[in-house]
Order: sequence, then C-alpha cells, then structure tokens
Amino acid sequence: MKDLDLHGFNIHDAWKEFTKHITECYFSDIKHTTIITGHGKISEEILAWVHANQYCKTIKRSKNTGAFIVDIKKNKNNKKASTIEKPKVDLSPLLKKFNSY
Repeated sequence: MKDLDLHGFNIHDAWKEFTKHITECYFSDIKHTTIITGHGKISEEILAWVHANQYCKTIKRSKNTGAFIVDIKKNKNNKKASTIEKPKVDLSPLLKKFNSY
C-alpha cells in the first residue's frame, strides 16, 4: 500500500496531487492507498474526488479519522514490458543500399 499525505496543501494543489497519486497507483497495480487529509477542508472534498476519478473504486475512513483508504480499480490493459512484442525490422536492404555508396 502506498500513502499520500496532503497536510499543508491548499485544495487545488491537494486535488492535483491526489489525481497524480491515484494515476500512479493504477498504473503500478497498487490496489489500496491511504490518503491522509487531516480534519480540514480536504477531508470534506475527498469523497467527491474519489467518485469523480476514473481509477478509484471505493473509499472508507481509516481507523485514524484524518485519513481515508481508497481502493483502486484493476488495470486490465497493463502489460509487463517483457510480454510486449516488438516488431521485427529487416534492415539488410537498407544496409546494402548504404554499403553500395
């Protein structure tokens, strides 16, 4: 699990950091993340952010009331670098052309 602490951020910057963090979690196949908001305005906004974010599944308040646990959707399109097939290119005609000069 990966955490994000939003203490000290204004609302707009906190939202940007939240969006960036959730996107990183999604593409890194992280299933859960803890978002530490404290008890201020960010804690009032976080619920709307989660429901509006395409990569978030659910949100619940942590045992620590100034934090939330967000469940991340599974990235079904994420292929590991080793499984991606690279097209094979035959460069021999090009080499013949350049070697003839």
